[in-house]
Amino acid sequence: MTSYTKWMISLVILMITVTVFVIWLIQERFFETTEDLTVHEAEEIIMNLYGGSVESIEEKNDIYYMTVLRNNLAYDFQIDSETGNILQLNKVDGNKLPDMSANVKTIEEIRTLLNGQQKGTIHSISYQDVGEQPQYAVEITEQETLKTLIINAITGEILSEKVKQQNSSATHTVTIISSEEAKQIALSQLIGTVEDVVYEDASDGGYYLVEIDGENQEATFQINAVTGKIISVSNQDDDDDEDSDSEDSRDENDDD
Repeated sequence: MTSYTKWMISLVILMITVTVFVIWLIQERFFETTEDLTVHEAEEIIMNLYGGSVESIEEKNDIYYMTVLRNNLAYDFQIDSETGNILQLNKVDGNKLPDMSANVKTIEEIRTLLNGQQKGTIHSISYQDVGEQPQYAVEITEQETLKTLIINAITGEILSEKVKQQNSSATHTVTIISSEEAKQIALSQLIGTVEDVVYEDASDGGYYLVEIDGENQEATFQINAVTGKIISVSNQDDDDDEDSDSEDSRDENDDD
């Protein structure tokens, strides 16, 4: 092999090496693959834009769900984990924040609870401090249906549910009160012990039958499950029963 041939082989090898290196640089510069945001990067995006402090963060279906406190207000964020774009921002209702000292469930606990019970996509969760019963208002969409749930913030119980068919020109709304609400309505009329609560379905939304044993009276309340109005009350006085028993006893003694 002549020196010229060796020189040509070396030149070809050098050219191939340089070409491979250039191709590698181009791929790194222009065709680098994008990776999903980490939790820390998602937090940095929100902190740089809005400030405050991150209270909770959860990733589901390529979306980060984040709750942020800023100036004593709570905000719910939804962030695309691939692009870093903020998909949704909701402020928690009013200036009220959940009082965790009262064993109130966090927004993320409510979200986790509903994910196991409800189908569809959770769009917003808003805290509502209603007297002695703090609540969460939750909006969920499933296909053409929008559901608004009122949830006990301590127990996680669904207190009421409102359903709207969004694909209909005339929107139909059906609201069913909970059995707990039906009991409270009946107890507002007669103080006593609730013996039984039964729901009866009907074409107009159904009704509850609530049986209460009061101090001197037993009554059964029929309550409209949609409006919460008392349809009828059937009662029986304990004193009347005792009087009837006494009269029966006297009659038996007279017969003897």
